[in-house]
Amino acid sequence: MRRVVMAMATLASLLTVGQASANTPDIPSSPDIPSAYVVAAEDNGIPPEVLYAVAMTESKMSLEHTVRPWPWTLNVAGKGYRYDTRDEACTALRSFLQQTRVVDVGIAQMNVRWQTQVFGPGKRFSDPCAGLDPYANLDEASKVIRQHYDASGDWVVAAGRYHRPAGGTPAARYRRKVREELAQLGSSPTLGTDSAELMVARVASSSRPAPPSATATTPDNDASLTWVTPTPRSPDADVTWVTPEPRRWMAEVAVASR
Repeated sequence: MRRVVMAMATLASLLTVGQASANTPDIPSSPDIPSAYVVAAEDNGIPPEVLYAVAMTESKMSLEHTVRPWPWTLNVAGKGYRYDTRDEACTALRSFLQQTRVVDVGIAQMNVRWQTQVFGPGKRFSDPCAGLDPYANLDEASKVIRQHYDASGDWVVAAGRYHRPAGGTPAARYRRKVREELAQLGSSPTLGTDSAELMVARVASSSRPAPPSATATTPDNDASLTWVTPTPRSPDADVTWVTPEPRRWMAEVAVASR
């Protein structure tokens, strides 16, 4: 039996980036990109729509009313596996790793064997199941995409090299898929130009006062979202959106159980 659990009543506001305020009329509103992607992209200097298009290409899944990247996704030898929960995905990952280390993990499909900068003893994903954390996975994927952009000067080429650094037919096929996802967003990132979404995120960030502690500030005028930044913030610190209480990743997407 397939059962579908939708997130709380404020899901709609969390599924999209906040619109430009009345004080920033010249900045276009952003497309339907969940806030977690904008945060990861902003932290690493890439357009959020590129990160989102890559995640959609890697792990998208049809939910009840939409299609979204799915965090509990694995790929082994070209075959994709999607699980209802993190625990199920973690158990499957440990089992697969007894056979091969060529396993793609999580929402942006970081590879255990080839992305040794994050997988392995003493690395961010020293426990391979840590790669299932969607925030950390998106953060690391953003770093890789940015490196390829710095080398190529083209966001779509960078996406292709994220999938296949050596290029060739697999990278070309992947670029086509990313372009299709970008077209769905109505976006075409220009070379060396920040996206509208990144501009919105940066304006919001620059106008946001630094909180004295990691405690959420009280929303003004019934604001639906409050930004919480740990002080001091470590490079791998999680980012939490509160409405008005801290909410985990699954408050930002529809959660499906099949």
